[in-house]
Amino acid sequence: MGGKCWILLWLPLSLLAAGRDPFLPVEDPCRTAQLSQWRYGGAAGDGAGWTGFLQDGSGMWRRVRLDEQLPTGWRVSRLTAGELDIVTPPGCEPPAWRWQREGKQDDAMDKSAASAATAGGGRRAK
Repeated sequence: MGGKCWILLWLPLSLLAAGRDPFLPVEDPCRTAQLSQWRYGGAAGDGAGWTGFLQDGSGMWRRVRLDEQLPTGWRVSRLTAGELDIVTPPGCEPPAWRWQREGKQDDAMDKSAASAATAGGGRRAK
């Protein structure tokens, strides 16, 4: 009788342990290892709101807005032309992360015609 009791106790425990493959890596619900692989390319917008351009670890560009939740579970908490801040889910380390804009800025492209003419880029008067 004592042997049957041990089997009855052991059977449910073995079924619980069979739920996870021990050879697969443990899934990281916070996905904080990916943070350093993402890049912030800048933002476009005005006073009504900004749209940021964020590149994930696989190289795919995403458009993000303030308070948007990303597929990783991170939430955009601050968005400016130069920086993007996210908040990770509760219990994750680090609790927040900041990316600064990467890439080169070409201000000459955005100059008005009047300023280009004074800089020697326009036609000269005869």
